[in-house]
Amino acid sequence: MAVVAWSDAMGVGNSVLDSDHRILIDLLNQLHDATETGQSRDVVGNVLGVLVEYVEHHFRREEAMMAAVGVPGMEAHRRQHLDLGARVAALRDRYQAGERGALDEEVVTLLKRWLTEHIMVSDKSYRPWMERAGPQAGMGKKGTMAVT
Repeated sequence: MAVVAWSDAMGVGNSVLDSDHRILIDLLNQLHDATETGQSRDVVGNVLGVLVEYVEHHFRREEAMMAAVGVPGMEAHRRQHLDLGARVAALRDRYQAGERGALDEEVVTLLKRWLTEHIMVSDKSYRPWMERAGPQAGMGKKGTMAVT
């Protein structure tokens, strides 16, 4: 069962970043399903590890694209990313150290709240710049991503 469902209302005006957000939501749902169905520690740990890596990848890409189209307030947005990245990495480290139980719910709750609030408020705030820049926003030479 999905704990968060993507909707078009979450769109930020850039198909690459929208795809990243869909993947993050899918990983959150996989993590939720793994914890709810009592999957092994290895399975949950692997999903959490992939999520941490993808969060870092997405943040680099999003920040580069925001800079490329001149979105104001980049430093505040970057601080939000640093905060979530640190919190998720700390939860992963606690999980790898053997914590479980309440940590499962804490991880899913934190990510659900943070992802939905961050996408719907902070990320949506840059939508006008992405829409003005068009589908090539943040693209390098020959249509390749400036940062991946």
